[in-house]
Amino acid sequence: MRLASLARLDFLAPLDAVRSALYRALAPWLRGLYADRPRRVAWMGALSVGTSFALVLAAPLWVLALGPVLLGVPHLVADLRYLVVKPGLHRHFVPASLAAACLVAVGFGAPSVVGLFAMVPAVLAARADGWKKGLALGVWLVLSVCAWRDEYAFLLAFLHAHNLLALALWWRVRPRDGRAAVTVLLVLAGAAALLFGLGDGVIAALGGFSSPGTGTDFTELVASIAPDVEPTLALHLVLSFAFLQSVHYALWVRLIPEDARERPAPRTFRASLQALAQDFGRPLLALACLVALGIAVWGAFDLPGARWGYLRLATFHGYLELAAGAWLWLEGRRPALRPEVAR
Repeated sequence: MRLASLARLDFLAPLDAVRSALYRALAPWLRGLYADRPRRVAWMGALSVGTSFALVLAAPLWVLALGPVLLGVPHLVADLRYLVVKPGLHRHFVPASLAAACLVAVGFGAPSVVGLFAMVPAVLAARADGWKKGLALGVWLVLSVCAWRDEYAFLLAFLHAHNLLALALWWRVRPRDGRAAVTVLLVLAGAAALLFGLGDGVIAALGGFSSPGTGTDFTELVASIAPDVEPTLALHLVLSFAFLQSVHYALWVRLIPEDARERPAPRTFRASLQALAQDFGRPLLALACLVALGIAVWGAFDLPGARWGYLRLATFHGYLELAAGAWLWLEGRRPALRPEVAR
């Protein structure tokens, strides 16, 4: 009976009951958001950006330490779901296999040029005009030359820049309206404010530069994320990175799934997990859950070690976002391909 209950995901029933009760209680004020997906997601986007900015001001070290440990694996699952599985990129066997081989090789320590090469089969397999493919291959060539000439500098630059890829992909998912543009502008404004040091006073007043319990010294973290950079600029780069990384996770874990879902109204936790299992299959989903749980437990005992362990696991995902994003752009597709927007 217990196995049957687990298969039906009945263990989520209490959470769905609480969720339904909250919806009923808040319905007089939020009824319009339930029915209007673009409006709801725009508010969620603004709230996510505002929360990320506030957390960075209050405890930037905790944001950098806990984000990858708690949200890293779910964000990787969303990467694969909306960039590969949903649009059917994995069905293009030969180019998908070549790209996957490059991504796996990077996970085992291959240089950046190998990860970037995943773009090539994706671009060549896309159905697009020749000039578009030429433009995409030109971008690949420029990036590859930069990585070949200075691997370390390229990796650091890519580490910072890839956080904006999710923002660009989310822009592809949503209808073009002012509400989406507001969220994008809030992200850019928040990153710029931190980059120009406008949050330093607040962070210092709140003690955010020394967060006990993270097992990480802020100076050491700055040296690892922005080495060989003038100290003040390095500090601001790290704060901006922490903010953009937090937004990056929010986009993949919450906003992109919300915009990509077939039905416009919110759905239950059980329905969400059933849809995820349908996309991936229960064995792969169970494996992802075990990995996520393992990293979280690891983090409870060794937070810095768990963070770096996740980052090593996730080495491939920036190149995946780049390659799959190029393919989707060339094909004129949206990352989710829900029925009303599919080509």
